[in-house]
Amino acid sequence: MSLTKQFSIGFLLVLLMVFVGTVYINVNNFRTYVESQLSSHAQDTATSLGLSISPYVGDENNLPIVETMVNAIFDSGYYQSIVLKSTQDTIIFEKQNPPTPENVPSWFSELFPLNPPISKTEINSDWNIAGVMTVKAHPGNGYAQLWETAQNTFKFTLLLFIVGSALLYTVLRAILTPIFSVVSASERISERDFSEIENVPKTRELNLMVKAINKMAGILNKQHNELTAQAESYYESAYVDSLTKLGNKLALDNRLSRMFADKEMMPGGYLIIIRLSSLAQVNEYEGAQTADIYIKTLAAIVKEKGKNFNAETYRVRGGDFVVLLENVNESRCCDFLNALSDELSAQTLPIYSNGFAHIGAAKFNELTEKQKLLENADAALTTARHTSKRWQLASQLEKRISQSEWRKQFNRIIRDNAVDVVRQPVKNFDNEVIYHECFARFKSENDDNYLPMSELVAESEHLRFAGQLDTLILKKVLTLLAQNTDEVVGINISPLTLAEKVHIDNFLYTLRENPILAKRVVVEVPEICLQNAPENSTYFAEKLREIGSMLTLERVGSSIAALSLLRKFRPNFIKVDGSFTRNINKLEDNQFFVRSLVNIAHGLNIHVIAELVEEDDELLTLKGLFVDCVQGYLICQPCKWKSE
Repeated sequence: MSLTKQFSIGFLLVLLMVFVGTVYINVNNFRTYVESQLSSHAQDTATSLGLSISPYVGDENNLPIVETMVNAIFDSGYYQSIVLKSTQDTIIFEKQNPPTPENVPSWFSELFPLNPPISKTEINSDWNIAGVMTVKAHPGNGYAQLWETAQNTFKFTLLLFIVGSALLYTVLRAILTPIFSVVSASERISERDFSEIENVPKTRELNLMVKAINKMAGILNKQHNELTAQAESYYESAYVDSLTKLGNKLALDNRLSRMFADKEMMPGGYLIIIRLSSLAQVNEYEGAQTADIYIKTLAAIVKEKGKNFNAETYRVRGGDFVVLLENVNESRCCDFLNALSDELSAQTLPIYSNGFAHIGAAKFNELTEKQKLLENADAALTTARHTSKRWQLASQLEKRISQSEWRKQFNRIIRDNAVDVVRQPVKNFDNEVIYHECFARFKSENDDNYLPMSELVAESEHLRFAGQLDTLILKKVLTLLAQNTDEVVGINISPLTLAEKVHIDNFLYTLRENPILAKRVVVEVPEICLQNAPENSTYFAEKLREIGSMLTLERVGSSIAALSLLRKFRPNFIKVDGSFTRNINKLEDNQFFVRSLVNIAHGLNIHVIAELVEEDDELLTLKGLFVDCVQGYLICQPCKWKSE
């Protein structure tokens, strides 16, 4: 029972007892007073009436006079009985009124009975006793007065009861509101929200309590901000180019290592190298300051043109930039190159003697080797200097499926539910499975092979099928999950799904249709969604919490922006980007960043997962950095999830 109910019930019981006791005592005291008054009145009447009729008693001829005098008194209604008896105890005459009071409830008469005593007086005739008269007052009038008094007392006490209850409510509200604020603040702190209580009560004890919780929230908020600032500062110094604020060569190396180590996500897209064609001449003849402006101009152009393509841009050295376009097809890549080329061509100044810049691009997929990819892009870059548009696409390594064919494939997949699921466990260091991450494989038309995932993902986003495929995968996973009693599974959601509310709502609707299974689902959201669609991502996270599903923010560390948004997004898990996991035992920069990230996450009560773990030394290093869970080929290889 809540403290409010305990206080309320306790005080109301006390007030109720006071109310009942007050009414009863007042009415009972008045009853005693009424009985005393009735007794006194009856005795006075008996004495005065006895004196009045004494001259006429003893003579039968005078009895009518006596009766007339008695009737005059009796007819007033204040008496229940008047009896005149002779000395031989013979009734000379008798007058009686019914004892039942009028307009008074019977239960009240039974609860507060009036018993007026009988008053006697002797009637003298000369010096002899001629008779005895008894008078008993009628209780009806007494009951009426008693009933009226009880009503007035009840009304007045009830008014006091209501006023007391209102005062009690006001006092309880004044006391409990700060307590509830403290409880609410404690719950917010447990949910990684360190906002302080605004309304501080003036009551000293409550004031101290609220100030104490505000002080604690302020300290935690300060610690979180300091850890976040420290991590951001280190990230910028280690992985960000100081001139352009783009990722540096170390960040690119980490990104490529992660991309080609992730055997399940099957990367696909284009690596683009952009080189400032006239940097050496500008640096030599115009000076370093002009050269810096030259470099920053290209950086601004690439960032602006890459926004619509989710491009990742890095400055690797001098005038060389690398752009990663992941999950795009050749058509989209050419659109980007043409838009970029047109903008660069517009930058015509005499100081750019060899042109502004030239571009080389090479395609990659899950089968591409990193070194071969860089060689292909560099070869295309060399050729690009002599082309009219100053960009060149390296020759493709495999035959490309047309967009019309892809559209047919997607419609077939959705129609036939042509999807298989493989899964890989996420385990803690006690070898307990936290959940299984699920990966989709889409069957080809002959059902013997799977479609190439690198191209499929790119084309699904380009042709806007990603949202439907995500919902299809979710339904498949829920069907398989229904056959298992206690497993928890993770499912990835694409950035395109989170970019459009209609796809978000379809995904959530599927979960709501399966409320029991939904509580065993962990949805993995890419970190980039927090930057590209922050409102949709926050909306999606809030709805998942309402449904009861859990949330993982994956690829954390691929950019610095997500760190400041963690508290608002409130995931259950964060998954450190695999670029920091690979060879972490040898890279102190990565160790320092992961340690900072773990400190921030644990301060927000978030569990940290490291993915792509493939070496024992990596595992030991991650354990020493207090990472909570690990995932990768060293832990367990993915296997197909078959229906039972």
